[in-house]
Amino acid sequence: MSKYALLALVGIAVVAAVLWGPQSFPEALRIQAGNAFEVGFTSFAESAPWAYEPFATILEQTFEGLLATLSSISPVILASALVLSVAHFRGVKLAGLTALLFAWVVLSGFWDYTVETIAFMLVAVAAAFVLGILVGLVGSFGPRSNAIVRLLLDAMQAFPAFAYLVPVVFLFGMGNAAALVVTVIWALPPLARMTSVGLRNVSPEVLEAATSLGTTGRQILFGVKLPMAEPSIRAGSNQMIMYAIAMATMAAMVGAAGLGAPIWSGLNRLAFGDALQAGIALVLVAVIIDRATSPREGTRSFKSHLHGDRSLSWPQRVRGFFRAPYGSAQICLALFLLTVLASQVLRGRWQYFSDPPWGVPLRLREPVEVAVLWATTTWGPFLDTVSGLIQTYGLNLLGSFFAATPWALVVGVTAAVGILTVGRVQGLVLGLGVAFIGCLGMWEATVLTMTVVTVALVLVILIGFPLGVLMAMNNTAAAIMRPVLDVMQTLPIYLLVIPAVMLLGVGEVAAVLATFIAAVPPMIRFTNAGLRGADAEVIEAAQIFGATPGQILRQIRIPMGLQTMMVGLNQALLLALAMAVVSAMIGAPGLGANILTAVNRALLGTGMEAGLAMFLLGVVLDRLFNGCAQFVASAQHASMTKVARKPNDETTSVPARATVPSH
Repeated sequence: MSKYALLALVGIAVVAAVLWGPQSFPEALRIQAGNAFEVGFTSFAESAPWAYEPFATILEQTFEGLLATLSSISPVILASALVLSVAHFRGVKLAGLTALLFAWVVLSGFWDYTVETIAFMLVAVAAAFVLGILVGLVGSFGPRSNAIVRLLLDAMQAFPAFAYLVPVVFLFGMGNAAALVVTVIWALPPLARMTSVGLRNVSPEVLEAATSLGTTGRQILFGVKLPMAEPSIRAGSNQMIMYAIAMATMAAMVGAAGLGAPIWSGLNRLAFGDALQAGIALVLVAVIIDRATSPREGTRSFKSHLHGDRSLSWPQRVRGFFRAPYGSAQICLALFLLTVLASQVLRGRWQYFSDPPWGVPLRLREPVEVAVLWATTTWGPFLDTVSGLIQTYGLNLLGSFFAATPWALVVGVTAAVGILTVGRVQGLVLGLGVAFIGCLGMWEATVLTMTVVTVALVLVILIGFPLGVLMAMNNTAAAIMRPVLDVMQTLPIYLLVIPAVMLLGVGEVAAVLATFIAAVPPMIRFTNAGLRGADAEVIEAAQIFGATPGQILRQIRIPMGLQTMMVGLNQALLLALAMAVVSAMIGAPGLGANILTAVNRALLGTGMEAGLAMFLLGVVLDRLFNGCAQFVASAQHASMTKVARKPNDETTSVPARATVPSH
């Protein structure tokens, strides 16, 4: 069947359903998937505790033992060891940032929370690293195993992060065991994916040479494949750690120890100063870990620092380590020994970081409350006007339109667009995926979620695109905006509700603002990258022909950077969907509210139905968006090729690949 015949059949079915079918999703098509999943999951939990309890017990006991060990070490010695280690292996600047982190947590009275975060991260990252390597190894065995592992990892990463909390809490209850398990599960996919890629991309010639020398399969794995896949594994490890930080702080909802606890406590009490204060410490931890674990060219690896030249004996390696000109081992060791000596000789209150030396911790509550009062007093009328416009012409208007659109029309349009952009089979599957959301009983909740997300994306385009253009056209603006965007993208997403609630209170409009703040950075970044990445030769040719900067922007930079900007908009869409559960904490209705309720009340069936609906919505929107972007890029390429074939057409202002005429 041709594509157009299939589109005709879809159109006929949609028209018939709209004319003679119900407008809302029919209850007769409802599938009790949540109840079935809850029954099956309950049966599994009761009959097979041996399959999951040992893993959680090992994680929890390891965490408690490590936390007890770290807590027994003098805070001064522990902090100095970490700062000097960072200085030796990663440089003085990052060591200074680490020292700033410890100064902040001491002043704020968050030392105990920080030690809990360090212990939690060490255990979760170690477990995720081992499992990620094993899963990636399985994916490298062959095309079939790779396809299975890729499908599993895609599903794990596309499933909403908060929805993982529901089944884990159902199995393990509230506490560190559940938090550790869900953190390991969420952090595993990036490392497994990069490990599989690195092992599969090892040169066949190298493997053939190793085999011809009589090496065994184990020797090839540990002596050839894993060393050659090390860059890919290191990159995956960095992403794994960042995923672990994000989930470890989210898991504070279910009782995880660490800096996430005071953040959630502050948000629940609407004590934004307390939440912001803990959030600053958490951001510093995230930045330090990201910089410390990211691959860096031209530096010696940790392994080379420890082992040195393998041709030397251990005493020779140790002597070489201290005599080597490349590092600062002698200075760092001397400072560490001096710190240990001072902590034993000059005993006093300064050694105990649980409380500041003067006994009164720093608090941002009062300054933040003063700032909020000033903002609401000064900008109150303006904020009320903006809030009213968003509510009236955004949420109300768009919500009414979505609610009045027949469900069959939505399914049919999804299938038709999918057939045109991603193919017949995938288009039909996407249409069925949208229909299955209604079968789960989540149609109305999905409509509410799409309303908030769409309004936020409109604001992202209206504000993010001009800021990206400004960043691309002005180097000073780029230098100012780049660190701001770095901070915005480093912040855990649930901290972004703080400015929204501070300015607008709770409700749908505040949820739109929080979603906008989370989603706008990639739009600005990719717009800047797309515009700056335009072909310099084409721009130079246009300038020779007398084109103005505005014409170059509209006719060259934007068309040539459109595909990159579409990637940024796609990332903004995915971030907006990820904010759905967080926005539900401040009044956003929809799927996020259902997931949040399921987490708080341990409603396994409702949580899995809402999580599955969110997963399907994300997959459908991502596939359709990518398909439309490729369709637009193909049409643009065809148009530019057609223009390039008409060199004598005087109506063409700038050719697709202009060259300087010869004289």
